[in-house]
This record gives sequence, structure tokens and C-alpha cells, in this order.
Amino acid sequence: MRHIREGAPAQITLYSDNKTLQGHVSSIGRAIYDQSVESDSSLIPDVKPNVPWVRLAQRVPVRFTLDKVPGDVTLVSGTTCSIAVGQ
Repeated sequence: MRHIREGAPAQITLYSDNKTLQGHVSSIGRAIYDQSVESDSSLIPDVKPNVPWVRLAQRVPVRFTLDKVPGDVTLVSGTTCSIAVGQ
């Protein structure tokens, strides 16, 4: 997480059409909370994925903002992407 800081540049590659968009880290959370999971002694739950092929963040949610979306790119809710931060 050394490159992940608010304002850090990010390259977001959409799996839907293999395009790379520019963005930045807009916020970093402290922990996640899931009402359906009981906490252990650390008080931070370990979230289990509902779908086995989806890899979920375990402890630190990071929010990204796209700087600009080209006109030929259609964003669809739920689309998978890869994000490289600070490169």
C-alpha cells in the first residue's frame, strides 16, 4: 500500500473493452464493516466473498475517481477492472 495515498494517480483498465482510463485515489477507508459477519477480537470482520471467483478487499476500502471518460467508453455498473496506483 506504499503508493496508495489520496490524490495518487491511477490507471484503470476496464475488462469490458480493455481500455485504460486515468484516475486518482479519492479516499482511503480505515476498515470495512459487514453486519452479516461477527467480529473477532480484532473487531474488524474478515469479509467472505459471496461468489468464489470474486476476490474482495479484506480490510482497507480505497475509492477511485475517473479524471475523464472518453466519449467512446460506456461505463457499466459491475464491470470488472484492474487498477495500478502510483505508476
